[in-house]
Amino acid sequence: MTPDMTEGSPPVPTMAPTLTVTGGIYKYIWKEEQVQIILERLREDSRRTVTADVTISARPEGHIHMTRLNLLATRSRNEVAKYARERCQRSRDWDAIIEQLCVVTLNHFRAGEPIINLGDVTPSAESIYRLKPFVVEGEATVIYGEGGIGKSYLAGYMAALVDQAISTEICEPKPGKVLYLDFETTMDIAARRFQALTRGFGFDGKSTVIYRFCHQSLPADIGEIQRIVAEHDVELIIVDSAGPACGGDPESASSAINYFTALRSLRKSSITIAHRSKGGSIGPFGSVYWVNYPRMAYELKKSQEEESDVMHIALLHRKVNDGRLQRPVSFCIRWLDTGAVTVTQEEMADVPDFVVELPIADQCVAAFRDHGAKTVKELSEITGQQVRSLSVVLSRNRARFRRVGNQQWENVQ
Repeated sequence: MTPDMTEGSPPVPTMAPTLTVTGGIYKYIWKEEQVQIILERLREDSRRTVTADVTISARPEGHIHMTRLNLLATRSRNEVAKYARERCQRSRDWDAIIEQLCVVTLNHFRAGEPIINLGDVTPSAESIYRLKPFVVEGEATVIYGEGGIGKSYLAGYMAALVDQAISTEICEPKPGKVLYLDFETTMDIAARRFQALTRGFGFDGKSTVIYRFCHQSLPADIGEIQRIVAEHDVELIIVDSAGPACGGDPESASSAINYFTALRSLRKSSITIAHRSKGGSIGPFGSVYWVNYPRMAYELKKSQEEESDVMHIALLHRKVNDGRLQRPVSFCIRWLDTGAVTVTQEEMADVPDFVVELPIADQCVAAFRDHGAKTVKELSEITGQQVRSLSVVLSRNRARFRRVGNQQWENVQ
């Protein structure tokens, strides 16, 4: 039913609205007119047509209208203004309100980020981390590996560290809300996994990680994800996994670029889980941009005996944009009879399958520890490294190795 309108009454003068932009969501308030309009999911197509989801409310009427608005089409603007005018008891200049809405939004949307003189910026002395040393604040990290090697458990472990503000021997979190975007499993599986990890930490309390079952690609769903991030003050986003999340062929450069462009719009730290084909080349399955675009990229490998409740995983730092590659680290995942899952750091040299991933000097340390003093030739047979490379490493690390007996070497005790 259309409310009665007072014929001939002049429209209330329209003042400039206040605008708040959070995570791609535009919130306008016309205080004098008691009108609120929210714009979400702004899109500009190849013809430079800009559209958005618009929700209009007012006092005392409440909800007025929700529609998709073409900000550059006069007809679309007029239809929205006409509908709002018919639904409202109070007289307002809806043509002026919608005009302001479209003009301000377009100017802001197309202006992009402001120009900044880098000479006026005082940079931090070193990188700021959301989870040191694996996730830089506001940057993307990719962890990739073959299927069934504990990638999701490792991501859940990292999420729990940030969620519960838990520091470990090598991990130092900056606490914050975590959003888990699940493109692979179900809420039940994810809840069981996170609760098992929480019990593994010895906490009685519940995890506060928020979860979303995803069936649209991240680029296609970015408007709603922006809203969730803003509403819940999310600081770390876990995406599991890259293939279905990218919304296209992972081999395509455009799919990877569109994914990371959408992720970048969130302005938050992120961990993306990606797969690597078994026996394939180093790097995630798909375009090289899956490694080239993020700030950090890690390869994950596992060592596990059949029917064992213990899995050893090695995290190998393959790429960094700014800084040095980190030493590889190893974790031990245990599935306990109580239903808890523990994740603890361990020495890579103690896992035979991972020794080959260590720097040559560390491989030498492990070989001397396990086999005693050896000649360079014998050491080459044990490690698989070239005699020349081993000779150089041993000679340059006299603080760690010493020559003994008949051309043999050993660890310095």
